[in-house]
Amino acid sequence: MTVLTFLIDSSRFRYPERPIVFLAICYLIVGCAYVAGLGAGDSVACREAFQPQIKIGRMQMLSTITQGHRQSTSCTVLFMALYFCSMAAFGWWACLALAWFLAAGLKWGHEAIENRSHLFHLVAWAIPAVQTIFVLALGKVEAER
Repeated sequence: MTVLTFLIDSSRFRYPERPIVFLAICYLIVGCAYVAGLGAGDSVACREAFQPQIKIGRMQMLSTITQGHRQSTSCTVLFMALYFCSMAAFGWWACLALAWFLAAGLKWGHEAIENRSHLFHLVAWAIPAVQTIFVLALGKVEAER
């Protein structure tokens, strides 16, 4: 609803509240990635079912549904969406806290905060992008879900 409201009338969201919109966009993408992973099932599993070391009766081992890095494009795309948007959301939380501090603690006006908004975007989008590129390039993706 936040993203839809922003798309209808973006002038309602000024700084220091505007980072809430970008935070909502990040969490919307994270939620969509989880729903896509749930809907795709084992086709995006990054690990196949493993065989147990000991015989456990008729118990069937299941594959681990995770978003990680392997030869599967869908697995990699879901990992990138989850990792990048999760890290960007952390960045937008920090930017939101800083913007509120500038507005409430230091009594900056919304125009002064908006003049420095390019720094918020740099921190919240560029750092997660560099992290995602490094993780993919070094092949250090490990599935944990």
